[in-house]
Amino acid sequence: MRSFWMLGASFFFALMAAFVKMGASHFSFFELVGYRSLFGVILIGGWIFATHRTIRTPYIFGHFKRSFIGTFSMTIWFYSMGFLPLATGLTLNYTNPIFMALFVFVMVLRRHAKIPWGLIIATIAGFAGVVLMLHPTVETGQIKPALIGLCSGFLAAFVGLQIRELAKLHEPTWRIVFYYTSFGTLWGFIGHLIAHGSFSAINMQSLLPLTGMGISATIAQLCMTQAYGVKNILVSSVLQYSAIIFATIFGYFFFGDRISLDAGVGIAIIIAAGIVATLFIKKNQAKHG
Repeated sequence: MRSFWMLGASFFFALMAAFVKMGASHFSFFELVGYRSLFGVILIGGWIFATHRTIRTPYIFGHFKRSFIGTFSMTIWFYSMGFLPLATGLTLNYTNPIFMALFVFVMVLRRHAKIPWGLIIATIAGFAGVVLMLHPTVETGQIKPALIGLCSGFLAAFVGLQIRELAKLHEPTWRIVFYYTSFGTLWGFIGHLIAHGSFSAINMQSLLPLTGMGISATIAQLCMTQAYGVKNILVSSVLQYSAIIFATIFGYFFFGDRISLDAGVGIAIIIAAGIVATLFIKKNQAKHG
């Protein structure tokens, strides 16, 4: 039953995306990245101080690569969320397992191993789902943010590779997240000052999306950490795709988003392709340790 912590994580990640979309009318996407990251810095930094841990590490460049790619991916995703229906924006970000499967396929070919035809089919089906989904749900003026959102999913796959490298070096999760949120805080606030010169005013109306974004993101991280602490990590990985379903529900009730039949089929194909890709990756990792 503990694997269902991932359902909680998916729920709150989708809720975070809804608050990001709400906040897009009050704050720049750089500001949203900054405030989102600052919340994590305060919580994790306070925990590090209280437990007398250290952030010193000999792998600072590895943390920089992970932080830069991850923060840039989050920035362009936040940007796209301001222009796209909630479910569309979140689905594009969740294409990262498909891209990860593509990376694994390339590595298999380089090793001259057996061609994973199941993975090829899953990857093609995933992109077919993206095309099917974009056609009915993205207006002419939304093509650019949709492509940017797709790029965020591509970069998120690279983030997974960077985290895996740091994990092999025995870097603790809390240190990886601390450097990531610290970098994101500086990136977001400095980027906003360069682009806009001054910070947006915070009032009672705009405070809601900021607070909701920070709280939901923190709860989501806690739930996800709990989920990945169980033995059956595969179940947890598969359950994360429920975030797209939650986002569809939130988009309908909060923003009046309409999902056509074609778009619904496209989202279902992407979810199925992502699950198949995840199954292949886990199987491949088990074979090669």
